[in-house]
Amino acid sequence: MSEQAKGQVIKVRTSRFGDFDVDASAVIEIVGGIIGFPGLTKFIMLDYNPPFSWLQSTEAPDLAFVVVNGAEFGDNYRFPVPIGDRELDINEDDEVAIINLVSVRPDPSMTTVNLKAPVVVNLRTKRGRQVVLDDQAFPMRFPLWANEAPGESPEEK
Repeated sequence: MSEQAKGQVIKVRTSRFGDFDVDASAVIEIVGGIIGFPGLTKFIMLDYNPPFSWLQSTEAPDLAFVVVNGAEFGDNYRFPVPIGDRELDINEDDEVAIINLVSVRPDPSMTTVNLKAPVVVNLRTKRGRQVVLDDQAFPMRFPLWANEAPGESPEEK
């Protein structure tokens, strides 16, 4: 986010939460957008019901994702952060956030989280990118209420 954006307020229109103002410095630019939504790159995080948040598009009022912080999955959910990525400008000193999209099902016990394609955000620049991980231990539909941790087989418990 540019220095110019600090202190500026933008109006966000949403179908779920109505219209509201937000500081422009809170906007996260997701380079390339979310898979399936490549033209939509500006989002804000909205508190929901912990551990959940909303990732709300500032460009499309109807587009919002339920998300969870990847840190919720502990030490078993680790992967190389793209240090040196030019568009994200991540260096070794930067703090990053890992955001995982949640698929909410009518039966809450069937809710899943996408561990295969997290959004990595450089908290300093507010720029992020959805990355697709090669690690087979991280599925696209990990049961959120599973007894085992990501990357752990039932025998390891």
